[in-house]
Amino acid sequence: MATLFISTPVQAAEHEITVLPDAYFPETTYVSAGDTIVSVNETDGVLTVTALDQTWETEEFGIDQTESLAVTAEMAKSFFHDGLANEDGDTTIKGFINFGAAPLDQASSNAAEEEEALN
Repeated sequence: MATLFISTPVQAAEHEITVLPDAYFPETTYVSAGDTIVSVNETDGVLTVTALDQTWETEEFGIDQTESLAVTAEMAKSFFHDGLANEDGDTTIKGFINFGAAPLDQASSNAAEEEEALN
């Protein structure tokens, strides 16, 4: 007897990052390849968001505007925006992309597994 497996496609998610003059909210965004990151400019000027290793960069976008970026598995996981470098050229405020489960998602998953093991 043959068994039929039906897989459902994983739906890509959209993640919003608010770009503030001196911070990102959230600081760490949990993503999967194929997702989209939407950066919202809440600073007082035009900016670009750039990977620390310079491998990717958004287009310039103005105050209260957004810029989207497709997530790929190979992309650098740390980023900054214009004006955040100190006098030595080091970026002091960074945002992060994490390809793992968010801590609350992981905790919920672990709790469900523990409950199932008890039953």
